[in-house]
Amino acid sequence: MKKPIALSAAALVAIFSTFSGAATAADTASPAPAAVPMSTGTRAPATEISKEQAVEMALKAHPGEVTKVYQDTKKGKKTWEVKVLGKDGKRWELHYEIKSGALVSEESK
Repeated sequence: MKKPIALSAAALVAIFSTFSGAATAADTASPAPAAVPMSTGTRAPATEISKEQAVEMALKAHPGEVTKVYQDTKKGKKTWEVKVLGKDGKRWELHYEIKSGALVSEESK
């Protein structure tokens, strides 16, 4: 017949702490972060571009005077249409996608 094992209160607390600590650590462990899809575009700002940002980009591309800015749809995308009377004497019409800031269309007239 086997003799029962006598454990002190301190030993019981140590054993209990070891097992409950492991369970607590496993319960509170953070899951691995979800995979974030990579953008296929070359430029993807976190937020939509403003009217002022579209004007700034248009004037950088074609210095001159902005004659009109408004929201439009070009190639199925919501855009800022910026019309510029360029210093080169040409009238430029540029479309920037509101969602990404990408240049959708650029025409001189």
